[in-house]
Amino acid sequence: MCVTYTYTLATNPRAECTLRWRALGDGTLEGTLHYDPVPGLSEMPEFGVMFQMDADFDRLQWYGLGEAETYADRKKGAKLGIFETTAQASMAKYLVPQECGNRADTRWARVTDENGRGLALWAPKPFNVSLLPYTPHELENAMHPFELPEVHYSVVRLSLAQMGVGGDDTWGARTHPEFLLPADQPLEFTFFLKGL
Repeated sequence: MCVTYTYTLATNPRAECTLRWRALGDGTLEGTLHYDPVPGLSEMPEFGVMFQMDADFDRLQWYGLGEAETYADRKKGAKLGIFETTAQASMAKYLVPQECGNRADTRWARVTDENGRGLALWAPKPFNVSLLPYTPHELENAMHPFELPEVHYSVVRLSLAQMGVGGDDTWGARTHPEFLLPADQPLEFTFFLKGL
């Protein structure tokens, strides 16, 4: 069984992504996110999916780079291995709350509760994964950690690619071109989810 959704992106000029879900016989869900290029768009910050789970599913185990957060341009010192963390522990202690906790070059991941129930996540190619207790909107609207709302869910992000962090100096250096995610080429990200 297949279901396809089309999403209109809040860009100018207008762009669209399609997300196709396919149920496999063993209970696995295959997701395929597809983007066709639109001339005139600037670089994308990230290409992937994000969804929420109940707050009890707050444990992340992954086989990839770690154990600290890693990004396209911040992963040279990371080691490849199997690591574990929690949604709360993934929150970087920045003075101003912001997106954080990305795990680059992931081969597989598991998001579980304290009893090991949850989701297995994997993709044919290495991907990015993160698990946080807040949405990007909640992080962007808090100037201090005490302004973050009470935790009601865990936010799971899976992405094919994410632009680099940049900031090689303290004066706001831009991300190097090789770590940008151009919007002028087609992108496709296939990933799998299965209950544990």
